[in-house]
Amino acid sequence: MQMSPVIAVHMTAALLAIATGPVALWARKGATQRPKLHRAFGYAWVSLMLVAATSAIFIRDYRLPNIAGYTPIHVLIPVVYFSLLGSFRALAQGNIVRHKKIMQGLYVGACLVAGGFTLLPGRYLGDLLWQSMPGHILAGTPVWVWGLLAVLVLAGLSQTRQRSAGLARVALMPLGMAGFSLYGAVSAFGASTTVLVAWLFACELAAVLVLLAKTNTEARNQARYDTDRRQFELPGSWVPMALILGIFLIKYAVGVSLNMAPALKTNPDFTLAVVLLSGLFSGIFAGRTLRLLALTRPKGKTSSSSQAIFNT
Repeated sequence: MQMSPVIAVHMTAALLAIATGPVALWARKGATQRPKLHRAFGYAWVSLMLVAATSAIFIRDYRLPNIAGYTPIHVLIPVVYFSLLGSFRALAQGNIVRHKKIMQGLYVGACLVAGGFTLLPGRYLGDLLWQSMPGHILAGTPVWVWGLLAVLVLAGLSQTRQRSAGLARVALMPLGMAGFSLYGAVSAFGASTTVLVAWLFACELAAVLVLLAKTNTEARNQARYDTDRRQFELPGSWVPMALILGIFLIKYAVGVSLNMAPALKTNPDFTLAVVLLSGLFSGIFAGRTLRLLALTRPKGKTSSSSQAIFNT
């Protein structure tokens, strides 16, 4: 499919909608509400979605199964219109929960899922991606790597919701990611003393800094430990997702770099930078977990639970 003014408008609106959507849809998440930010980005996101849906009416594709150039993906056009209508009707009725669910569902379905189809070969963005150097890198990546990434993303998403968890479950994630991080460093540069010491130093330094960080008394969320049930009550946070993706992307980037330039494996500066960065990400993970474990200490004889602010 060749670039045209209509496609340019559609693509620009869609990309901007993908970028502004998270701010608009999650600006009011947590105890600290940001209504002005939510409204500003919300109006912008709705406008961009309307532009993207309307411009798509004038885009035809005769290569895919179609009726007069309209393919199955064009079904999203009425979906966008009716979803926005239903969302604002719910808002007018004071049903904030329904309004939120419709908008979030629309973002995931119309922006993320449908946007993913535009990266397929034969689509304009897809051809740009797969015919470029990044495209060749992605195409050469083993399928199991994408499977691992999917599992890690799901694990990260599970941390974004308020939940209850036992001690083993709380410790499992940071231990697993620390092992994955250390394995990545060792598999890339070998299990030399320098690699192991550098990784452990960075990990311990980051963990200590997290533990020594001053508790913010105006933190948005709180983590709580119930000594009777031996369960943590944890707020949702996107920090674990960022740490998980950081550790994964470091290993992936190192693998690609060493494949393209094998000499980097013996470059001490490159090795030290990568190992220290991997250790820092793991240390932050460990420090956050140690702060959680500190909640299990008895706070008083009359209390059956302990509670402390936990920065997310």
